[in-house]
Amino acid sequence: MPSTTTQNAKKPSSPSVAWQLSTFAELSAHEIYNIIQAREQVFVKDQHCVYIDADGLDFDAIHLSAYNHDINANAHDYNKPQLLAYCRILAPITAQSHSHTNYPRIGRVLVSADYRGHGLARELMLRAIDYCHIHFPKQPIHISAQTYLIEFYQSLGFICEGGAFDEEGIEHIHMILANFSI
Repeated sequence: MPSTTTQNAKKPSSPSVAWQLSTFAELSAHEIYNIIQAREQVFVKDQHCVYIDADGLDFDAIHLSAYNHDINANAHDYNKPQLLAYCRILAPITAQSHSHTNYPRIGRVLVSADYRGHGLARELMLRAIDYCHIHFPKQPIHISAQTYLIEFYQSLGFICEGGAFDEEGIEHIHMILANFSI
């Protein structure tokens, strides 16, 4: 659950992270709720994007999640670890029906505000890329990146494709990872 912080609040130390890859059917109701809540927090509240998040693609996606299993961070409920980072991976056939490419896609990439700066975004993307390389070998990977993150994605091997475009009031660019070894 994303938490709000004040200007003077101390950022948490590096969390104890447990990674999970799941199909939609494998997710518990609590996990689905946490994913939706985190996506709304980051994309709707923090970034002021008004869009329909329930786009029907979650049912066919692979969901990659990072949870904090540090008991002290979850003092309010020890049985429900906090979602720290998340993305979804779409297979080429699913991605093709909703985009201009027939490549696997990584999307809805987020890190909870309190845990940014701990390397979770890089680890999340590396794990998502590894999943794509294993399950969709020799296929380029597609992302729609916010333009302020171009350098981050380029550091992972992605290259820009085409020009910038507006998506819900935020400038994005299509990027492709064609290099199959990072």
